[in-house]
Amino acid sequence: MKQEKLPKEVLSIQFLVLFSYSSLAVLTLLPLFFEQLGGSPRKIGFLVGLFSLAAFLSRPFAGWILSRVNSSRILLIGLLVVTLTTVSYFFIESLNWAIFLIRIVHGVGFSFFILAALLIAIFLVPAEQRAYAIGVVSTGFMIPLLFLPYLGEQIIEKRGFFLFFLMAAFLTLIPLVYAMCVKFKPTRQRQETALRSVGFLRLFRRKRIFLIYLLTFIFEVGLSASFSFVPLLAHRGSPMKAGYFFTALGSTAVVMRLYGGRKLRFWGKPGLLVPAFGFLVAGECLVFFSQTNVLLGFTGVIWGIGTGILYPHLTAMMVEGVSVQEKAKVLGLFASSVDLGFAAGPIAFGWVSQSVGLRNTFLVFACLILVLSAVLLISGRRALFQIIQEER
Repeated sequence: MKQEKLPKEVLSIQFLVLFSYSSLAVLTLLPLFFEQLGGSPRKIGFLVGLFSLAAFLSRPFAGWILSRVNSSRILLIGLLVVTLTTVSYFFIESLNWAIFLIRIVHGVGFSFFILAALLIAIFLVPAEQRAYAIGVVSTGFMIPLLFLPYLGEQIIEKRGFFLFFLMAAFLTLIPLVYAMCVKFKPTRQRQETALRSVGFLRLFRRKRIFLIYLLTFIFEVGLSASFSFVPLLAHRGSPMKAGYFFTALGSTAVVMRLYGGRKLRFWGKPGLLVPAFGFLVAGECLVFFSQTNVLLGFTGVIWGIGTGILYPHLTAMMVEGVSVQEKAKVLGLFASSVDLGFAAGPIAFGWVSQSVGLRNTFLVFACLILVLSAVLLISGRRALFQIIQEER
C-alpha cells in the first residue's frame, strides 16, 4: 500500500541526521588512527566501543529528560557537544586519558542528539507512517557510507590525519547551524501529561519490549563489529578498500528503506525480521571469504539488505502500543540497546580476534548472531508477531 507524503519537518530531521552521521561515517576509520598511535586490537576495540558505551549509559537519563524538556532544545545541545568533541580529535597525539574522555563526551552528546531527533520524527507522523518515517530518517545513517569512508581512506593516504579530522569537524558544523535556524511544529509530546507515567523497569519487563531490546542488541553487535574491523581487515596486507564495503552497504540500505517503506505492502510487518537476520548472518560469513573488492562489495550488499530492514522495523515495533508520555522512555530503551551493542561488539571482537585471528572472528560472530537471534525469534514469536493495538 502506497504511503502518504511525509511532513517537511521529517525531511529536516533527516537532513540533521544525514550530516551528523556524515561526520561519524568519516570517523569509522578511527581504528586506523588508533593503530598508528600504537593501539592493539583490544585497545582499539575498547576505544571504539567506549563511544557507544557512554551513549548507552546516558540513554535512560536522556529519555527521562526528553519526557520533560522540549526535544528541539536537547537536539541543539547534543549537536553542540558533538561539534566540540569532534574538534578535540585534532589535539590527540597519544592514547592517553584525553582520548578516553573525548570518546565518552562524544558518545553522550550524540546520544542526546539522535534520541531527540528520532522522538521528534515519531511525533510528527501518525502511527501507520512510523516505520516509513523512521526508515526515511534513518537513511541519514546510511547515505554517508556511500562515499565518505572511501574518501576518508584517500585523504589519510595522501594528506594524513589532519585533513581527515578537519573534514569530520566541518561536517558537524552544518547540522549545528541548520538546527539553529529551523523550527519544528509542536508535537504530541506534551499531551496526556496528567496520566501516570510508567517507569523504565516496568516498561522493560514487558515481554515484547524486552525481546525487541535483545534482538536490537544482537543486530548492533554484529553491525558494529563489522564497521570497526572491516577497515583493518582490508588494510592488513590486502589490496582491498573498505570503502567498497561501506558504499555497497549504505546504498543497499538506503534503497531498502526508501523503496520498501513506500512501495511494499508488507513493509513494517514483524515477519520481515526473520529474513533480515538471515541476511545479517550471511553477510558476516561472506566477510570471512572476502579477498577482493568485488566480493567485499557484494558482502556489503547482503549486509545492507539486513540492515535496511532491521533498524526501522525494530524502532517502530518498540514504540507501538505505549502511551504518548511513555514513547520517549521506550525510545530511550531502544537507543540504549543500540548503544550497548555498538559498545560490546568492537570490544568483544577485539578480544576474540587476538585469540583466533581477525578474519576467523567474523565466522565466530556469524554463528553467535545465528544462534541467539533464532532462539529469541522462536521463543518470542507470539509476543513479537501478535497484532498490537495502537495508542492506548
